[in-house]
This record gives sequence, structure tokens and C-alpha cells, in this order.
Amino acid sequence: MSTSDKVQEDKDTMEQENPQEEIKSEAENPEGAETNEFAYIQQGFTSEIFKIEVRNMPKHYGMGELRKHLQKNSLDVAKIKLPRQNSPWIYICFRSTEARDEGIRALNGMKWKGNVLEASEAKPAPDPLVKRRNEDAEQGGNPAKKARTIQECTTPLAHLTYEDQLKQKQSEAENLLKRFSGDIWKACPGQRVEIERLRKEFNGLPCEMEQIRASPLISGYRNKCEFTVGKDTSGQNVVGFRLGSYVTGFIEVSPVDELKHIPDRVKMAVRLFQQFVRASKHDVFNPEHHTGVFKQFSTRLSFSSNEIMLIVGVNGGNLSPGEAEQLKRDVREFFTEKDGKIVNVSSLFYQDMRKKDKDFKKDILEHLHGNTHITDEIHGLKFRISPEAFFQINTPGADVLYRSIIDLGRVTKDTTVLDICCGAGTIGLCCANFCKRVLGVEIIEQAVKDAKFNAEANSIENCEFFTGNTDDFIFTLMNRPGVSDGDVLAVVDPPRAGVRVKTLHQLRNARNLNRLIYVSCDPKRVFKNWLDLMRPCSKTMKGYPFKLKKAIPVDMFPHTPHMELILLFERDIPAEADAADQANAEDQQKSKESEESDTK
Repeated sequence: MSTSDKVQEDKDTMEQENPQEEIKSEAENPEGAETNEFAYIQQGFTSEIFKIEVRNMPKHYGMGELRKHLQKNSLDVAKIKLPRQNSPWIYICFRSTEARDEGIRALNGMKWKGNVLEASEAKPAPDPLVKRRNEDAEQGGNPAKKARTIQECTTPLAHLTYEDQLKQKQSEAENLLKRFSGDIWKACPGQRVEIERLRKEFNGLPCEMEQIRASPLISGYRNKCEFTVGKDTSGQNVVGFRLGSYVTGFIEVSPVDELKHIPDRVKMAVRLFQQFVRASKHDVFNPEHHTGVFKQFSTRLSFSSNEIMLIVGVNGGNLSPGEAEQLKRDVREFFTEKDGKIVNVSSLFYQDMRKKDKDFKKDILEHLHGNTHITDEIHGLKFRISPEAFFQINTPGADVLYRSIIDLGRVTKDTTVLDICCGAGTIGLCCANFCKRVLGVEIIEQAVKDAKFNAEANSIENCEFFTGNTDDFIFTLMNRPGVSDGDVLAVVDPPRAGVRVKTLHQLRNARNLNRLIYVSCDPKRVFKNWLDLMRPCSKTMKGYPFKLKKAIPVDMFPHTPHMELILLFERDIPAEADAADQANAEDQQKSKESEESDTK
């Protein structure tokens, strides 16, 4: 260890000897609360005061694995914080001093995945909003962090022509794959010769890439929006988007009238709800002090039926039962009988959005008016959309996305499609007319109910949907009659952060799964998922590795830097192994025919 490292280690040790005393003293001092970066600790809505640091974490682990590991040791965990992906240390917040101390006792010295963990008490993080306020004061009133405009925050490419936007996204997709090819080089030594060949053939890329496919609708395409209710820079109540995040020190909200990606009807609904908020006796929610009521306003719009769903989100903990019931009546009356009637709302909900704890684990939705869902169409199929169901935010763009998946996967009438993270079944149902059958898996029960309803409503009979963790179902589904010996395509369309490690183990170990399509809206975050599909065989990854064959970028989000990237992976089966499998299959068939002959 170098001298500088030893000095830093001594400094860190000194800071950890009693990390809470100074902070606790500052937090309990009422003077200068506006500048005290730890005053929030005494306000009763944080677990930061019960935080520990766990070091020497294993190199590869999933959040699901980690949570199960903590649950197995009966630890009362409130939150897990990763400084960065696959960091060798993490922060764990508990709900009390006793739970924190028990966490340290249980984790310090514990062996997990071959590593001996080290756990100790950690300092709470400073309030980022107060920290920025103090930095501004030190700068003589000049903001240390300049707030961007609402256009810069949400639609930074809107100043470009759409053609130039597509060129920029195509370049970004190419750069992502070039960077990923370096990761493949390190993780898959056996593929290096082929990687070099592919780089020469495809101009530095590890596979063939098509030109980005454009969105049919460029402006006003968002069918779902979640707006923040807060105050603008002048202190006026506004319904719009934040100019930043709390963690970066911003809580100001800006109106959305000039944004190109929001439909005009949605903008009208926002202006009317803003009028309702300003006339109400209740204030908007303040994320610094957790005061106020109005917190969020969500909209879902159908491009086929023109139905609109509105969801009014409030911090119900600051309302008495009587006040909450009166507010519900006022919201319903405003949108059905008063000024808000012009929106012609089809579905209206009230959502209680309190801080999550033992007694309040999820937001509570209450239906106030109209239908409980709206209906939209993709590929000529009707889909029921409930308030919490996942549905692509660009309906015309989803047509392009799903057609790209069908084309890339070479779906035929002999293909079984395994729809991983199927949501409301949109991908699987759009594939149904082109394939033999669809088997979908999703952990959210309501989404699976929607998928089953959508299949029945469209008279589709070759689809089945199941509720549960994907890694619990893949093995079972792959061994069903007619699946294990047929053509199987897995389509993985996971949340932004990707799928669990165990899901990838099951996909790798699924013997007859030879093609897989991975759809990502945030490719940088799922590099590890892709690599796990391609790594050499190991104790956990027993199946033959996949190889990256082709990529198609699809623009689902005009005016923003985001896009969907579809990758096709194919199983890399050695020729000798393939021949052995074929011979084994032929032997089994002969044995079966012989048994049938003897029976006759």
C-alpha cells in the first residue's frame, strides 16, 4: 500500500469511528435550518440516519440475489443504494438503530459468493437541495448549478430537423456497439478472431446493423405522461416537468406548453388541472419538507379511440379522512361538471402517493369516474390499458418496433415465441398471427390479467400468459410438449435496468433455445446482460454461449436522445456437438419406432 493510500485509509477510519455525533448535533440545532444539510434527519421521513456501508462485495451479483440474501438473514432493510453498477461497496439503510446494529453484526465477516463482507456505520448523505443552496450562497448568489430550460431537460434534440435527429441516433447506436465489442473482447477470448473479422466487415461494429427505423409520428406522440405538481422559480403553483431532480438540487417545475412531444389534448388537461390546483385550499407538495398535498398528474391517451385517462396523485398523509373524501368529490366534479368537463375524460383515478414504509408499501389507486381502463390499437389488435399497465408510449412507433422484432426473429408458423417480461402481452399478441404459439411470463399480476383479456378480446387462441418470476418459468415452459423439440424464439423486453442474473442463467441453460431477441431502451445499462448471454460456459452458464448477429435501432422517442435498440443473438453450437445431438435424436427416434413396432 502506498503512503498516500495509507493516509487516506487512516482518514477514512477516523471518520468512521463515530460518524453520527457531529451530524446529529447539527441536525438537532434549530438555528440555521435552511442552511443545515442534515436538518432533514429530524423531520422523520428518512432512513439515512440508519445507514451502513458494506464493502468487499462480490464482483457479479444481482439486486434480486442481494435482497434475497438479506431477507434470508431477517434484516429489516428500508433501502439499498449502489454508488455505481457492480460497485465493490454498497450502502444499506435500515428502519431503526436496532435494525442497523443487527445489520452490521450479521453482515460484518459474513462470507458471500467467496468474499468476506465488511460492514460498518456510514454517514448520512447531505440534503442535495440545501447543499446547492449553500453553494449558491458561497458563490455570492450566482447558482453553482445553472438550471436548464424545460426544452433542454426533456426534448434536447427538438431544435434539429428530424432527419438530423435520426443521423445522430444512428451514430450513437454505432458508438454503443463499438464500445460493447471491447467488452466482448475481454469477456469472450474464444470469440476474438471472429470479432476482428466482423469489425473489418461492418466498419468497427461487432455485427450487422440496419439504418435506424423512424417513428411515423414525430410530434405529439406521447400517449402517457407523468407531470409533477410544484412551484416554478417565482413561487407560482405549476403542473409540468421538473428542471432537474432533487438529488441534483432542483425542485422547480416548468410548464410544458412549448414541448413538441406532448399531444395538444394532454396540454389542455394539464392547464385545466393547474387551474384546479391554484383554486384549491390545499398547497402543492414540497419534497424538501414533505408538506402540501398535490404531487403528480398523470395522463394516458388512446390514439385509436381518443379516450383519455387522468390520474390525480396526492400526498394523502397530509389530509384528514374528511378532507380526502372532499378532495375526491371536488376532482370528480371539476372534470365531469365544471371547467374540466371540456377534456371529456374517459377514466378518472385518485392516487394516494405517500412515502413507502411498513404500513404503506405501494400507492393506492381509487377509481372516481368512467371506465377502469382505456383501449388502444397496435397492428390492428385492441389492447386494454389499466392505470399501472406498461404500454409503449409511442403507439405508432410500437407498430414499427414490433414489426422489426418479427422480421429480425424470422418468426414462422413453426415458431414458439417465449415472451419474457411480457407486460400486457403486446409483443406476444402481435407475434401470434405469425407463429405457432406464444408463452408469456410477467411478474406483475395485473399486467398478466390484461394480457389474458387482450388475447380473448382479439380472439387469439395460441397465447398463454403466466404470473411469476421469469427464472421460475423458463425451464418449465421450455420442456412443454411441442416446445422442447421445435423452433423457439425468446423475446426479452425488460425494464430499463435489465433482467435478473438467474433469468439469464435459465435462458443460457435452455437447451433448445437457439435464437433470442433483446429489446432495450437504455442499452448502456444492460451491457452485462448481453455479456452474460455471450460468456464462455461455466458452472452457472452451462448452455452454449450466444453470439451477437444483428442490430436494429428504432426511434420511439423523437426530439429526445433516447431510442430502442433490438439485438438478435443466436446460439453458438460447435459443429461436432450439433452432429452428436442430431445422432442422439435419431437414435431416440429409432428406439421409439422399434418400441411401437414391438407393441403392434
